[in-house]
Amino acid sequence: MKLMENFFLIALTAIFLIESVVEVRLFMQVRDIFYRSGRAQPTKRVARIIKIENQWSWISWIFLLLLFVLPDVYTFLVICVITLIETWVVYELQNARNYADSINKNE
Repeated sequence: MKLMENFFLIALTAIFLIESVVEVRLFMQVRDIFYRSGRAQPTKRVARIIKIENQWSWISWIFLLLLFVLPDVYTFLVICVITLIETWVVYELQNARNYADSINKNE
């Protein structure tokens, strides 16, 4: 049972790391879309997603530091939570990129 739990934790950690790289790329793409379009400010929807992404970047570091402080019993829970939230942030950034791309094509 412990082997299966360790394998699952390694898989979730790998997913989290991959999603973190994707998150940074999507954030840069959203920022680049607005920079190229000449817009001074992103739309409210995109600005909300960017704000959430910035907040999550700091909160995720806190969660990662908790992994080293908390007992092993909580490691599974923390990894699950940060991977779930990271997946949601990446999903929202993907939607924001598509939305920003579409509104800039319409102009």
